[in-house]
Amino acid sequence: MSKERLILVGGGGFCRELYFWASECHAAGRLPPVGGYLDDAGDTLMGFDYPDMPWLGGVEAHEPGSGDRYVLAVGHPRAKRALHGLLATRGAIFPRLIHPSARVLRTAALGEGVIFCPGSAAGPDTKINRFVTFNAVCGAGHDAQVGEFTTISSAVDITGGVQIGKDVMIGSGVTFLPRIKVGDGATIGAGCTVYRSVPAGATAYTQPAKILRTIRKDPS
Repeated sequence: MSKERLILVGGGGFCRELYFWASECHAAGRLPPVGGYLDDAGDTLMGFDYPDMPWLGGVEAHEPGSGDRYVLAVGHPRAKRALHGLLATRGAIFPRLIHPSARVLRTAALGEGVIFCPGSAAGPDTKINRFVTFNAVCGAGHDAQVGEFTTISSAVDITGGVQIGKDVMIGSGVTFLPRIKVGDGATIGAGCTVYRSVPAGATAYTQPAKILRTIRKDPS
């Protein structure tokens, strides 16, 4: 029988974060050990201190082994979909990555390939569809629903009854008021307070920070 290993798909910054979260999941007995990563751009982690996570080649040429398990280590929903499509047709298996510090209640429903990073939470009767990513310290309140392949960045507050569509990209620090609906493929910029529903494909951003004053340097 082949020994199981976890392979991260993507070699960017989120891959480096997931390396640590996945390793802590392994230590807790939840996932197999990290065995490497795939990236069509080459050995993108060369020069970083990850000696036990070798580059295993590109996604295009990769063939899953019987003990291989995969985590999509990219953020953008379209990229996740594309990578999943390449690997799923070859029989790849995608476990959920739920960090030991995450809080997922018994009545929460989580789909295939869902990622819950440290401090994240799924409240009662929430429905988190396949390949949704919850980054650190964000959560979904009671009865919230999140569509497949959506990415939720750090410190996002999804309050009760919110319905978020599929392929949505949500920036850090966003707050959704109760029962708000967000359509498929929308983008919510960092720091927004979303108090009305967002149509499919729309982009919502808060006002950018303004420089109110600067301190002049002493010319001497």
